[in-house]
Amino acid sequence: MFKGLFLTGSMLGMLGDFVQEKNIKIPELDEAILQYGQQARIPLHLWADLLERISIAVNDTALGLAIGKRIAPRHVGVLGYLVLSCQNLGEALNRFARYQRLVYDVNPFSVHIDERGMELRWGVEYGKPGALIDETSIAALTSFLHILTSQPLHPTYVSFVNPKPQNIQIYLDYFQCPVDFDKEFTCVRLPLEYLSTPLLHRDQTLLDLLSQQAEALLGVLPKADVFEEKLKNVIVQTLHEGEPTLPVVASYLALSSRTLQRRLQERGLVFQDILENTRRELAIRYLQDKTLSLTDIALLLGYSEQSAFNRAFKRWYNEPPKSYRTKNITR
Repeated sequence: MFKGLFLTGSMLGMLGDFVQEKNIKIPELDEAILQYGQQARIPLHLWADLLERISIAVNDTALGLAIGKRIAPRHVGVLGYLVLSCQNLGEALNRFARYQRLVYDVNPFSVHIDERGMELRWGVEYGKPGALIDETSIAALTSFLHILTSQPLHPTYVSFVNPKPQNIQIYLDYFQCPVDFDKEFTCVRLPLEYLSTPLLHRDQTLLDLLSQQAEALLGVLPKADVFEEKLKNVIVQTLHEGEPTLPVVASYLALSSRTLQRRLQERGLVFQDILENTRRELAIRYLQDKTLSLTDIALLLGYSEQSAFNRAFKRWYNEPPKSYRTKNITR
């Protein structure tokens, strides 16, 4: 799990600051800080393990929020100081979008702008890292807004892909905006007027210098896995032709079933999970097309009957596709 996904080693400093403040000892964290340098890339599975060890030692139902709010520029490495040097928040967020992989190289990231504002989104193409990881990263991002501007800027909307916790009020109080769970992607939405907010430490000379360094660091990161992209494309193609199976997909890739299975195992991937995630993503996309009936969508997703699609969609999003389309697409 989490194979090939990374964070910057400087983020370990945020965990170190937190446990020091709480006066607790996590030997594994001390070892990781000694082993990994500031510019190192730490595997996501190690980050997940360290967060879990902290959660065992600290009784906090919203631990991710408590850790994330302690973010500091030094915890984000080059990117932290780069965005500090920008002229305004809009420029800082655009730089963050370009160089995010230097800090948080997990699920693919995208930016969407409309009349509601700028929305930063993280999908689930490589799986769900879990509530603790997601909440720590989103809390850190929103806390960094205050560091950049020294103003009480809050998002207008936040969503998570994880199940709804028992006490949602903690999240409403922390983000001071509506917060949803069990969504198809994690997102933070900011009003457009925030983008012109000037930053406290803007410095064009330093920005140019750090941008060159960030470009160099970005250039040496490993490229996205072409095999995985090709696999997803073939799954989409075979969905239209009926229920895709591993042998069918393998034949399209000109591989034996055994070779495809081995390549998946090497990457820590499970064929059924990729198929399921692909269907989830396509279902939302197809529901946005009002010319497609639910029966049409079921066939496009490789289901032999609409009832099977209805059951799957309800499992994914906790409501039938007809209800989801009515509430989210046609309004």
